[in-house]
This record gives sequence, C-alpha cells and structure tokens, in this order.
Amino acid sequence: MLASPNRLKQPSDIARVFRRGRQGVSGPLVLKAAPSGAVASRGVVVVSKKVSKRAVIRNRIRRRIGAMLAERWATVTPGYDIVITVHSNIAETPAPELAKHLDEAIRRAKMIGVF
Repeated sequence: MLASPNRLKQPSDIARVFRRGRQGVSGPLVLKAAPSGAVASRGVVVVSKKVSKRAVIRNRIRRRIGAMLAERWATVTPGYDIVITVHSNIAETPAPELAKHLDEAIRRAKMIGVF
C-alpha cells in the first residue's frame, strides 16, 4: 500500500489524469500518468464493477497491485499523478505474471528514469 501522501484521492484529480495523461498498456492493466506539478508522485488503483461484482475480489486485486506498485515506487519518476486501471479479473493471476504486466505498463508509460 502506498503511504498516505502518495495516494491520489480526489475524483477531480483522477479525472484530470484520465483526460490529460499518457498511457501504458500491458495485458489487463492500463497505467495513465499526468504531470502534477508537485514534488512527489501520487497513485491510485481503480478496479470497476465490470471486473467483478464482488467487493472482496475487487479489493483483493486493488491490494495486490497497490503492494506491487509500492515496491516499485522509488523508481517511478517524481511529480506525476498515476492511475492504474484493471480491465479483467486477475484475482487468480500468479504474482510474477502480474508484476511483469505492471513493470511493462510502467515502462510503456515512460514513468521510469529521468526525462
């Protein structure tokens, strides 16, 4: 889980990232990132009811991806708001495969390294 200052919470901020963010897609994950103008980056994982009607499943997916994102947080470029959306039920996906998708989405959105 990301630390509280690194969490994107406001719906208006999430909508701004969807409108203006650049995108990285890998399998069931889509990562959108937009400059925030802040020193630190903020992130959120969004899992809709289209993925699963059961809140337990959606929360499990959100926690798994959030934990993997927190492990990689030091390598993410600072000053961006990041929204990760899930487009299929990945609750039973093995962790190494899920980590591979997350790394690929981060790489495709060009969120690692210096700009």
